[in-house]
Amino acid sequence: MQKVIITVTNNKVGVAKLTSYPHRPKRLKYQVPLYKVQVSGKDVLGNEITEDFEAIRFGVKRTTTVNAHVVGLQDAQSYVLTWDYITTMEEMAWRVYAGFFVHRGPKYPTSGNFGSIGCIEICGVGEWDRFNNLIKELSGSVSLEEVSNNRLAQIVYEAAVKPLLIKL
Repeated sequence: MQKVIITVTNNKVGVAKLTSYPHRPKRLKYQVPLYKVQVSGKDVLGNEITEDFEAIRFGVKRTTTVNAHVVGLQDAQSYVLTWDYITTMEEMAWRVYAGFFVHRGPKYPTSGNFGSIGCIEICGVGEWDRFNNLIKELSGSVSLEEVSNNRLAQIVYEAAVKPLLIKL
């Protein structure tokens, strides 16, 4: 078994439309950048492999008492991921720490039906499964739980400038 590196880059590759979260008055929409996320490791033959994904990195948080504002991790930092249950989505995801996760994002990131508060959300049809299958394959593990238990998935955030709040 071997380590897999997930790099959350500061390279913008498109845009996503979101609602605020957890409060979504009138389901107002906001625009945030999509960022390139890379999964890197070695295949069974020892060849270096890197595959790219698109993800939401910054979200829009709004409560009944606090106005909408952009949130997310912007500083350079790294963590070992754990495979864990995310209660707000009622499914499994990669826990970065506390309430920050890497999880399934919208299939169509410009649809505007998804709320985000700063997790890394892997976007696109079938991309969440491709992301997890690649982690499992490059680690040489039989399951994502095994990846987690052996601390084989590391996430590295590149420093990024938090985007401006753009209301649509």
